[in-house]
Amino acid sequence: MKLSPAGVELFLDCHCRLGHLVNELLPFGNTLYCALLHLGHVDIQNIVDDLKTLKDSGLDGDRVCFVGAPLSLSDVTSRIAERLGQQALKRGPAALNSRLFIVALKQFRLASAEAVTSAYDEMLTQAGDYLKIGKTLRSRRTELSPIRQ
Repeated sequence: MKLSPAGVELFLDCHCRLGHLVNELLPFGNTLYCALLHLGHVDIQNIVDDLKTLKDSGLDGDRVCFVGAPLSLSDVTSRIAERLGQQALKRGPAALNSRLFIVALKQFRLASAEAVTSAYDEMLTQAGDYLKIGKTLRSRRTELSPIRQ
């Protein structure tokens, strides 16, 4: 993803908040994954509005930031793209994904604490087998699995 200095600050704000809420030290990719899972629950019109105003937000930039994430992240972005429809893909899927990452972070920063932890639990359920997580999180994932299925 390409971020401006303000975009990097946005990412770090989201990462710090998530870590505090779940009381864990987390890889950066977990924050992006959770933000995208949360975006999947955001009203589509809010996503469209954020995409339209992204250029003026000052969050995208030239700084290439690699945070790492499981390959299943592409499934999450594909589901969001489907909700947006063909119009959103006019510049191609890679461009949309990059823009969705920033919109996801923007919406994640605005999310309630409950929505943030819910996205985290959803991430553990969906991608837990592909994440490097400690014993505490593995036990939390095991506790969540029966609830989600």
